[in-house]
Amino acid sequence: MNSWFSQNKKPLIQSLGVFLLMFGAVILITIYYDFSQIDVGALLFLTAFLCCVFVAKNTFDMSQASDMSEELKKSVASDLAISSEELYVQLYKNSPVPYLIIDFEGHVKSANIAAARLLGEKQISVTGINIFSRLKCDELEHLDLLVEKYRKGLAVSDEMVRVGKVGSLESWALLSLYGFTDAAGEKIGLLTLVDITKQKKAEDAKSEFVSLASHQLRTPIAGMKWSAELLLMDNPNSLNARQHKYIDRLLISIQRMAMLVDDFLRVSRFELGTFQAEYKKVNLVELFEDVIDEQSTRVKQKKITIKTFFDESLSKIESDPNLIRMIVTNLYTNATKYTREEGTIHLGFARKEDNIVITVADNGIGIPIEDHDDIFAKLFRASNAVRNVPDGTGLGLYILKEAVTVLRGRVTFTSTENIGTTFEVTLPLEDPDLKTKD
Repeated sequence: MNSWFSQNKKPLIQSLGVFLLMFGAVILITIYYDFSQIDVGALLFLTAFLCCVFVAKNTFDMSQASDMSEELKKSVASDLAISSEELYVQLYKNSPVPYLIIDFEGHVKSANIAAARLLGEKQISVTGINIFSRLKCDELEHLDLLVEKYRKGLAVSDEMVRVGKVGSLESWALLSLYGFTDAAGEKIGLLTLVDITKQKKAEDAKSEFVSLASHQLRTPIAGMKWSAELLLMDNPNSLNARQHKYIDRLLISIQRMAMLVDDFLRVSRFELGTFQAEYKKVNLVELFEDVIDEQSTRVKQKKITIKTFFDESLSKIESDPNLIRMIVTNLYTNATKYTREEGTIHLGFARKEDNIVITVADNGIGIPIEDHDDIFAKLFRASNAVRNVPDGTGLGLYILKEAVTVLRGRVTFTSTENIGTTFEVTLPLEDPDLKTKD
């Protein structure tokens, strides 16, 4: 109630003022004028006429106000529509992000200033260019896949591509593309190219530096190892038990450093794209047994039970022995590292259609569910792994994932914290490139 009075205070005061003024005038007229000679019928008619005039005037005012309100709304809506359209046009033209509108075949129908700059062309010259002919991926088939997805109406998001400019220059960009139908019913697409050339060059420079530094570190590490081993062989009887203990610790530290350098080298090779699979005959049983033997000391110390299962029909396969060894070593090393004392590890391989499935399962500390999405990220370690086993780089599973990718396979896992983890790596039984050629 108070709210209504506060909102209508001014018109209420004005109407009361008019009412009092008019009513006072009526009283004065009544007092000073003799109404006995007035024709009552005529007075009633006059009063009714004035009331009709008042009602008609009030209706006119209300109708006029309503019409003006509708016109005002239309005018405002029209102004807003024009402003919004102009705003979007200006955003499209002057955005720092390259935007291109393309037809179904990839020919440019429109491009903003940033897109013309990225392509090294004048804005007027970009129209008509087939943008797909200016794009490259590390694998030609991947670009074909992106184009096919667009033509099927599927959205493409943040795909790394190289963009060809006039001459031999190239830029790196993240491509996003989605299709829609314009007002005329034609299928067109909006393509964005976020320039990441500077970031890509910095990343490549970093990887090259890591690779170079790792190569340079291998020589002094090898020298330290040889010196420690020679010290042990030279005159072992002259060393007391404490000195032997120190040399053993030194050799263990050198071995850890060598493994760390090797991991960095592998990572840099994967990131630089220089790690190519070399397919040869691989004796899987021997490879698995070698990997198991390498971890025998830790297995004995923790009293872990190892159970193997080898498919005899797959004693030898066509694959890259180095990459297979990386995969098996990383999975088995992690299993021995995170399995508790007197635990059990199952590992082996079996055929599944035209693939081989490598499985390593343990009943160790498991992976917390909140860490599942990041487990293959570079330098990432699960939270419980950091607490229970501080010694680790977070590169093992990243290297595993990259090795599996090079072999055109896939890796999956299931894990429950404090119960255990099972990793499965599925790989083709032969070189996919040779199979494609056939």
